[in-house]
Amino acid sequence: MSRSRQAALLARHLSEVTGAEVGLHHDTGARWIAMWADGPRQEEMRAHLDTALAGYRYVDMRNRKIDCHRSTSQRAWAARAIASCREGTLGPAIAEGAAHRRSLGVGMPRPGVQGPTHTHEYYALLRHVEELCRGTAYPERASAPDDEPLIQQLLAAGTRDRAHTGRPTISEYDMATALLAAEQDPTGGQPLKFAVVRVPEEGR
Repeated sequence: MSRSRQAALLARHLSEVTGAEVGLHHDTGARWIAMWADGPRQEEMRAHLDTALAGYRYVDMRNRKIDCHRSTSQRAWAARAIASCREGTLGPAIAEGAAHRRSLGVGMPRPGVQGPTHTHEYYALLRHVEELCRGTAYPERASAPDDEPLIQQLLAAGTRDRAHTGRPTISEYDMATALLAAEQDPTGGQPLKFAVVRVPEEGR
């Protein structure tokens, strides 16, 4: 059996045991890359990969260097952000992250530009949710049943039609803008409501 055939079978096996669609791509020389979106964390996929390679089915892949790379979807971003909202960790994380940026004297891009995407709070929010995505297995899954409607609302708030394609796309940057506006809305214990905030792309 050819090595490329074994790689395809190994990718299928990893997809079946993890529930994530895994691709195994040749890079250069003996180096291959296992790639997937959401699903298990990299160390968990590595454990599944090592277990598979220890068996007899993929012996031609044992002497290959296989790196693992996981990306995360906009769905995962929204799910982690909403979970953090519900758990009460989002606001403190934004405040702490913004204060840390200020204490370090972190400069803002394009000085003098005003807007919701040019604040320390905005960048602290992005970093917090990105860290949650990296550290969570299956980050795309709702952490609680009541999260699902808010996840869908946040995804809708982050959706815009791209002028050059005419097709809607979802951006974590637009979601962050809408989420920050909702988080800072002084409505007390009222449920989060996300407005669709349109920010010019050149203003980011």
